[in-house]
Amino acid sequence: MARSTTTGREGIRYGDARQTLLDAVGAQLAIRGPRAVVLADICEELDLSPALVNYHFGGRDRLLAEAVVHEHAKLVEGMNAVTFAVTSSAEDQFRARFRYRFDWTTAHPGIDSMLNYTHVLDPVGEILNQEFEARVSEITIADMGGLSATVAALYHGHPINHELTADDPLYRPEFADLTAFVALSALGAATFLTGNHPGSKSLSAQYPALLASLRDDFTTRVIAHLHFEFAQLD
Repeated sequence: MARSTTTGREGIRYGDARQTLLDAVGAQLAIRGPRAVVLADICEELDLSPALVNYHFGGRDRLLAEAVVHEHAKLVEGMNAVTFAVTSSAEDQFRARFRYRFDWTTAHPGIDSMLNYTHVLDPVGEILNQEFEARVSEITIADMGGLSATVAALYHGHPINHELTADDPLYRPEFADLTAFVALSALGAATFLTGNHPGSKSLSAQYPALLASLRDDFTTRVIAHLHFEFAQLD
């Protein structure tokens, strides 16, 4: 009889333990942030040996870093998917991407704070080493490719269904600065309004209707500013 490849009351296969830990830690980080994540409790809940943390990740800090990178990749993948699914208009495409980013930040304030305040995770710069930096860089390139597509779509007046690169015929060199402006504006607004970070309490939990109004008004202002900038290009 073949030996079972599962363990614990959840029936987790040994080969799936790494991903199961990533998902469980990511879910805790999303809401509570790194200081509230107790790996012993998570392992007990999953009926997994705590030794698997060291086996798969080399320790708690690297597991947290891995979970943040994993969740960041899922954010960008989801954001780009939503963006390119919109075919009604360039403005609808732009708004869909912003809504997704704001909604994600509302649901993942702990991870948002770790992405944008890396000292929370890595105060002495020993965890987010070259390995993680390279992966974050790849994710960021995909993020900027999707965002650049929405900027170019507004300029050309029709949705674009793929990440935009500098060699794309729809691209203009001026889009680089405009994409950077939009990225920083969206990140700052989403984090301030819905995130969980030093010096600010999230508005999303107390005033969801106000948050939606501020989000939509902010998006409208960014679109208006982009059209103003486009007029200077022509």
